Amino acid sequence: MSLRAFLYFLFTALLAGVMVGIIVYCYGRRRKDRMEAPKYRMLADDDNLPGRTGGDREA
Repeated sequence: MSLRAFLYFLFTALLAGVMVGIIVYCYGRRRKDRMEAPKYRMLADDDNLPGRTGGDREA
């Protein structure tokens, strides 16, 4: 294996490790509720829009 191929492999492994680290950080048990809260807040805000009720949907 040449030096260039080894460095390419090392860089690829580093990027994969960073990706796994980000996923573990974001979806860890301690942070899951904090990461998911904005999604539920946006969905709750949509329920309070003026002029829209469940029965007047247009087809």
